[in-house]
Amino acid sequence: MGNITREVLLDLSAGDFTDENGFFIRTAVDGVIKYCPVGNKSDAEAITKTVEASAYFIDPVMCRKVFRLVTSPDTAIYIGYGV
Repeated sequence: MGNITREVLLDLSAGDFTDENGFFIRTAVDGVIKYCPVGNKSDAEAITKTVEASAYFIDPVMCRKVFRLVTSPDTAIYIGYGV
């Protein structure tokens, strides 16, 4: 994988976030996230997993959508775009 060239704090207060071009995820706090990888075209193929806080983008999965969940660390999810 290349480098992250842009990093944005995600605001899920208005609902789910989608970018069909793809992005990476990291969280500043431990939590549960639900997302769809780029290749999973249907929301029915979403994945829910527990994530640990990290200052780095260490998960190699490129996502296309992050779902807003009550258990999500809504104020601590960062998305990164890379080359």
